[in-house]
Amino acid sequence: MLPSIAIVGRPNVGKSSLFNRLVGEPIAIVDPTPGVTRDRLLHDVERDGFRFEIVDTGGIGIVDDHRLETDVYRQVDRAIGAADRILFLTDGREGVTHLDREIANRLRPIQDRVLVVVNKLDHDGLDHAMHQFVNLGLGEPVGISAAQATGLSTMIERACEGLKGARVGEEVAPRVNDGRILICLAGRRNVGKSSLTNAFCGEERVIVANLPGTTRDAVDVPIDRPEGIFTLIDTAGLRKKAQIEEDLEFYAACRTERAIKRADVVLLVLDASDEVGAVDKKIAHFCEVEGKPTVLVINKWDLAEKGGATRAEYTTWLRDRLPGLKFAPITYTCALTGAHIGEALKLATELYSETKQRITTSQLNELLEQAVQRRRPRKVGPVHTKIYYGTQVDTLPPTFIFFVNRTDWIEPGYSRYLENFLRERLPFSKVPLRILFKARESVFHENEDKHQVVKARTKAERRATLVLPAKTNRPKSTRPKRRGPPPTRGRRK
Repeated sequence: MLPSIAIVGRPNVGKSSLFNRLVGEPIAIVDPTPGVTRDRLLHDVERDGFRFEIVDTGGIGIVDDHRLETDVYRQVDRAIGAADRILFLTDGREGVTHLDREIANRLRPIQDRVLVVVNKLDHDGLDHAMHQFVNLGLGEPVGISAAQATGLSTMIERACEGLKGARVGEEVAPRVNDGRILICLAGRRNVGKSSLTNAFCGEERVIVANLPGTTRDAVDVPIDRPEGIFTLIDTAGLRKKAQIEEDLEFYAACRTERAIKRADVVLLVLDASDEVGAVDKKIAHFCEVEGKPTVLVINKWDLAEKGGATRAEYTTWLRDRLPGLKFAPITYTCALTGAHIGEALKLATELYSETKQRITTSQLNELLEQAVQRRRPRKVGPVHTKIYYGTQVDTLPPTFIFFVNRTDWIEPGYSRYLENFLRERLPFSKVPLRILFKARESVFHENEDKHQVVKARTKAERRATLVLPAKTNRPKSTRPKRRGPPPTRGRRK
């Protein structure tokens, strides 16, 4: 395993900014609001000849609006206990604070693993501020600027000094994410995604509270279970776009969308005790358009059973509300008791194997001929649309290209028909398929086909997103309203 380096410190010293800078991607949410980061974020880093696992933690000393300080501190303590090296991040502009001294006293018993890092030294005039941090008694500090990306090479070299396997080329154990299936837990607020993550892990890996919006970042959690080896992505709960008022909610929603896109399988978590809402339907539609194998996880099933619900009735009811995922398997769980949580991972493994399969071109074209005989494309152009042949070009999801005479003569929705026809006859019964149409090159075409590769689906089926900045959220104009009758310029008397 790679050596682990944890970033700790008080709020607003730039821990998430440094984490993103080392990773090279905006994974952690960065915002002036104190206490944005709550859970531990982990990511592998390889740069400047070193490789390690970097861990971002919540700020020590935060005053959380939802009173989750104890949960945040517990996550920080676990990160400190498991880390091979600790970057104690401070703010060079504000200098040594009382809270910095308290954290230093807390880290002094393990000072052999601690490196003091002074951040926000954005220009040479601030370099002198670094020396006051020697008084913390944790050794010689190193100065950096996460915003300007200065001093990082020196910091990495000092942090990795003496760590076994940190230098590129040294022998280390196999990487923990080799062969792991990336599973994203998505859903609206308070459906139990974090509780399911902890149930899969067998420990309190992420913070769980009876409050909406507890999870903000998309947290990657590697686990080893009898069903296989996985990396779980616990995401922030979504709500309607019109209800997103704070920047933090918008950033969290963007990371949820990104997590779904990079996942191999999505566990769409639904609340069995509540109605399927607009947000649930939007996430389901997004998973379908992105071609993500999806397991419908019905959490809190114990509450529904107490109300007299049965699985057969609920399945029929749910299929009517999520018609785009009629092929997706359903499992019924209870995160608090751990009932049937292994079944969800087993289904995820089956879907991952199914979406990696390939079929021969001859088999595909035999089915294509049957599909066209059963239903020909509706005539859109001056002549009938012709489908010459097809082939499978990719997996994850299974992607098929069909060559036609003109792509702009393919009626919207014909790919939906082909998708359903192929799913019933191929080993892709539980996963989405991606159908593309491509114009076959020909010198006999009088007019050039402007669209070379298209998806013959409706606009709503082609495009999907979980969150976009709403136009209504733009600040209103401060210009005074016009009083009196409208202007008469250009009017005849």
